[in-house]
This record gives sequence, C-alpha cells and structure tokens, in this order.
Amino acid sequence: MNFMATLTAVIASGLLVALGLAGNLFIVICNLFFRSSGQGLHLGDMLVTCIAVSTVILDLSAYLSMALFLLGGMCPNSNITMQINMFLTIAGISLNYWFIAWLCVYYCVKIVNMSSRVFIRLKQNISTVICCCLAGSVPIIIPISSAAFYIGMNDSNNSTTQNNSCPPIELMSSALGQVAMPLFVVQSIVALVLMMCSCSAIIVFLCGHIRQMQLSSPEIADSSQNLIRVAKMITVLALLYLFCTIAGALPVFIGQAAFSKEYFLVVDCMFSAACLGITVTLIAGNSSLRQKAQCSQQTWNFKERGRCLIFEKSCSDEVIFV
Repeated sequence: MNFMATLTAVIASGLLVALGLAGNLFIVICNLFFRSSGQGLHLGDMLVTCIAVSTVILDLSAYLSMALFLLGGMCPNSNITMQINMFLTIAGISLNYWFIAWLCVYYCVKIVNMSSRVFIRLKQNISTVICCCLAGSVPIIIPISSAAFYIGMNDSNNSTTQNNSCPPIELMSSALGQVAMPLFVVQSIVALVLMMCSCSAIIVFLCGHIRQMQLSSPEIADSSQNLIRVAKMITVLALLYLFCTIAGALPVFIGQAAFSKEYFLVVDCMFSAACLGITVTLIAGNSSLRQKAQCSQQTWNFKERGRCLIFEKSCSDEVIFV
C-alpha cells in the first residue's frame, strides 16, 4: 500500500472516530446530566450509556494502536504501549459484546408478554437479573483482555521483520491460542445467541401484536411505533456485532491474517465505521436521545440564522455608511 492510500485511510478512519466520539459523548452527557427532575437512570439507559463508554474505549484504542503500528513499524505486542492498547481494544470489544447482548435480553423481557409464571417472575426482577449477568461476564472478559500482555513475550519468532511486517498469527504464542481464543469464541457465540434469540422473540411478538391491533384499528399506535423502533435498534446492533465478528475473526481462523499495514488499516476502518454505526443506532432508537438531538440541531440552526441576520445587518449598515 502506497503512502497516499495509507494517509487517506488514516484520515478517513480519524474522521469516523471523531464523529463517533462526539455522538457517544452526547449519549453519556444526555443520560447522566440532562434528565428530567426526579427521573432516575433506568437499566435500559444505563446499558446504552455503558455501550457508549465501551465504544469510546474501543474506538480510541483501536485507532491509537493502528497509528502506533504505522509509525513504529513493529509487531503489535513488542512494547508495553502496544500491549496496553491491545488490552483496551480487546476489553472494549468484549464489553461491547456483553452490553449489547444484555440490552437485547432486557428489551426482549420488557416487550414480550407471556403467561408463564417463570417469565412473569423474570419480568418483575429483570433489573437484578441483568446486573448479575453483567457481573458474571467479568470473569470471561478479564482473561481474554489480559492475554494481550503476554502475546509473544516468550516467543522468539514474534519479532519485527525486515519489511516491517509480523509473522502470521498461527506462529504466535501457543498459550494465547489455548487460553484466549477459546474464551473469545465462547464469548462471541454466547453473546450472538443471546442477541439473535432476543431479536427473534421481539420480532415474532411484535408481528402478532401489530396484526391484532390492525384488526381493530388500521393505524398503529404511538406505543407500538416506539416498540418497533426499539426492535429495529437492537436488531441493527446485533447485525453490526455479527458483521464485525465475522469480518474480524475470519482471517484469523483461516490462518491468512498477518500483522501487516493493510490488515491493520482494514480492521481499524471497519471498527471505526461499526462504532459510528452503533452510536447512530443508539441515538436513533432511543426516543429521548433522538428528541434531544433534534432540539440541539434546531438550537444550532437558530443560532446560525441569528448570526447570519446580525452579519447581514452589519453589512447593510456599512453600505449605508459608505
């Protein structure tokens, strides 16, 4: 890859990171500081905020890792700086997996109605159950993320080559493959199953619910439209997760990935685009965030129109004076 192509990819990825960072900061600020008086932060908003924070960690650490790799021309784990960034990147990915998965489960239990006593009991205690599940996810995240510190430390083959590329992943530490990769696969599969089952249950329930409502009234009520919007939000999040998992892990499993500039640029651009997609989806799918974004846009447009009017008035005054 020539210099101009590399520079273009770095700038494009940087713009995506900046947009994603602005959107995620907007989500965090709105959920934590700009709430109605007396209104607490319920679990759904808390999970959305956690997804935004983990997305910021993932976005910044992945971009910084790519920048350090391009500037240093070294293997990604040949110094402590790269190891820290790899740790944050893997931790951000894992946190995103579980936060999105439990958000899907949370909305599934809140939206779907069943006559089962077990399900009714689960619906009544869903906040406690989700918090316990989040706490149970930590023992899986820590070993996967911590393994980044030990990649290649005792592997003499993991060194910088003359053409600034690294050995294929299959030549790296066998301990990493025996510990981190199986846990990563289990984590990905479990999270994916939770997401897809929750999304499928919501879609099936809403199809039947809307069909029954249309028999009595052809127009869909606002409450049903909000449920449809939430279903679309978590479905898009699950699809983004599925795309990133397949696109990022497939080269590793087929043994064709190497830590080259091209591989790092492609993966980083993919993560930046996915993180921005997650941010846009969270804002568009949450009615409160969407309304605040629209109000912010209207306020910005009003201020811009005011500035233009002041500028036009000053220009006309200068013309009259002349």
